[in-house]
Amino acid sequence: MIETVARTLLAGEHHLLVTHEHPDGDALGSTLALAHSLEQLGKRVTLFCIDEIPEAFRFLPRAEWFRRDCILGNFDVVTIIDCGDVKRTGIAERIKSFALGRRQLINIDHHQRNDLHKLATINYVDYEASSAAELVLPLVQQLGVKIDSAIATCLLTGLYNDTGGFKHSNTSPAVLRQASTLLSAGARLKLIRQHVSSHKSIQALRLWGIALSRIQYHETLQLVSSLIRHEDLLECDATQEDLAGCVNLLNSVPGARAAMLIVELPDGRIKASVRTEQDEVDVAQLAQLFGGGGIRKAAGFSFEGRCVETVDGWRIQTTIDRSTLPFPLPQSEFLTA
Repeated sequence: MIETVARTLLAGEHHLLVTHEHPDGDALGSTLALAHSLEQLGKRVTLFCIDEIPEAFRFLPRAEWFRRDCILGNFDVVTIIDCGDVKRTGIAERIKSFALGRRQLINIDHHQRNDLHKLATINYVDYEASSAAELVLPLVQQLGVKIDSAIATCLLTGLYNDTGGFKHSNTSPAVLRQASTLLSAGARLKLIRQHVSSHKSIQALRLWGIALSRIQYHETLQLVSSLIRHEDLLECDATQEDLAGCVNLLNSVPGARAAMLIVELPDGRIKASVRTEQDEVDVAQLAQLFGGGGIRKAAGFSFEGRCVETVDGWRIQTTIDRSTLPFPLPQSEFLTA
């Protein structure tokens, strides 16, 4: 499969690389690494992300290449990276129209819920991979380009991001071998760590404090959860980006099988991020019940709802029908109808 992807990329002259909304280090790093590689080969490359690049990842070489709008009419090949759901590109209808034109659409992904395979002409997908970066590195090697410091830093950012700084259980021997290869090629691990792990603004720390103050442990589900209201974001002068990594901290509670961070959005919806380190727990399946997705140990979803204050704290009010869920969700513990 990787040879087919490489041949298709080499045959095209004008490429569009697309990643998902609310991009993280893997989405941005993997996309930029492939862009640098194609540029080395003399190709014309356009990068697209519907959302603004988070400040934490603007250190990536040529992060300014990303555009927030594009026209799909003049590209030989469109490659979508690290995006399990075509809707998360932000331009789903344009992607579908492009695919209907029988032009080359490549899907590079590691998420379990992936509907792009129905549209793509080539699917380079591995659900067992830790990250998109783990898939892009051998592709770059197959293209025959020199892995310079820029490419190496972008790819190591992807590995670092999706393994939680090489702390999560998806840090396999293969991941560590790739990290060694990238460090030998000039990847700037100290720079990555400073921006991804160590860089926290005053606003972010205040917001994390609120999240930590609202921690709950749901004994029936063995779930740690916390909640952030939209008003909390306003009061801290913070953004959703400032919560990046917070759910991983919740997931450090001993004895918990999973952690969930719930965030109230201004549009009347609730966003939930779920993490686990337990091999027998698949949070992607949980996310799929609510129309979301992800990988086994990191997933997310959203639904209509709002935060309401009760005598003993905050709760989520929603119209979710509990009878459709294959697990108990006590009204007094988590959701209120």
